[in-house]
Amino acid sequence: MGGLGMFLKKRWGVVVLMLGILAWAADVIGPGVFILLAAASVLYFSLQAPLRCIAIGRQGRCRNNGKGLLRGCWILEHKWQGMKVLFGSRGQEQQRSTVLIADRAQMSASFGIAAGVLSAIVACADFIFK
Repeated sequence: MGGLGMFLKKRWGVVVLMLGILAWAADVIGPGVFILLAAASVLYFSLQAPLRCIAIGRQGRCRNNGKGLLRGCWILEHKWQGMKVLFGSRGQEQQRSTVLIADRAQMSASFGIAAGVLSAIVACADFIFK
C-alpha cells in the first residue's frame, strides 16, 4: 500500500468530511446523506484520528500516540481519560481548553468535530425547512 493508501487509511474521516461538504455544496447529495457523512466524520475525530494521548498524569501530559480526542493511548489507565477531562468536573475548565488546543493535531481534530457538528445542524435545518 503506497503513500495515498496509507493516508486514506489513517485520515479517512477528513476525506469524508471534505468530500461531503463539496458534494453537498455542488448539490450532488441530499441533506440526509450529508448528515450521515458528517456524523461519520465526527465519530472519526472523536474515536479514531491519530492524535497524542491527552491523559494527564503526575509528570504532565502523556507523550504516547493515542486515538481520537476521547480515547487514550495503549496504557489501560489512559483509555477514555479524554472523556473524563472533557466532560469531567467543574474545576477542570483550564485543562479542557488546553487539551483541545494543545498542538496542531488536537486543534485540527477539534475543528473537524466542530465543522462536522455545524454542517450536520445546517443540513438538518435544510432538510426540515426545504
